[in-house]
Amino acid sequence: MRSKQANISLLSTLSIAIFVIAGCGSVPRPDGLPPTYPLNVKVLQEGTPLAEATVAFYFEDGSMKWTIGGVTDANGVAKMYTHGKFEGVPAGNFSVTVNKMLYEGKDEYDAAMERGDTAAARAIDVNAWQLVNDEYTLPSRTPIKVEIKKDTKNLEVNAGPAVRIKREILK
Repeated sequence: MRSKQANISLLSTLSIAIFVIAGCGSVPRPDGLPPTYPLNVKVLQEGTPLAEATVAFYFEDGSMKWTIGGVTDANGVAKMYTHGKFEGVPAGNFSVTVNKMLYEGKDEYDAAMERGDTAAARAIDVNAWQLVNDEYTLPSRTPIKVEIKKDTKNLEVNAGPAVRIKREILK
């Protein structure tokens, strides 16, 4: 069973992914949002680019109230956004988390639900696999610590060994 801290980390990760996907557009900058500097983060796992992973930055002193994150592309590179809408990352010292999930059977389940066939959907086994070790997914435990300066444009991080940890899904 996942700890409360792991559930909060997963919720934060999902929030960042939603902000990044839904973000952009002409939105006024919120009061107190510090200047941000463009940053691309390349995520490697055992020397291989990790595609479709969520990357999140947390100020080490806990002072930042804005979400900072991105989702890696096929080359393992995430373009980072602050508050989901503003390209880049403020300068500072950060703990960096990386998370990636794999869902087996989800497409079939979703298709059955779209057809309104709940009986068929319930019969489909959907499996969830976490593909990054827990320590890299939690801000309090991640070994990835970085300093971002105004001139930092690219960063490469290692998400540890490849793993496949089964997670429960509620249907």
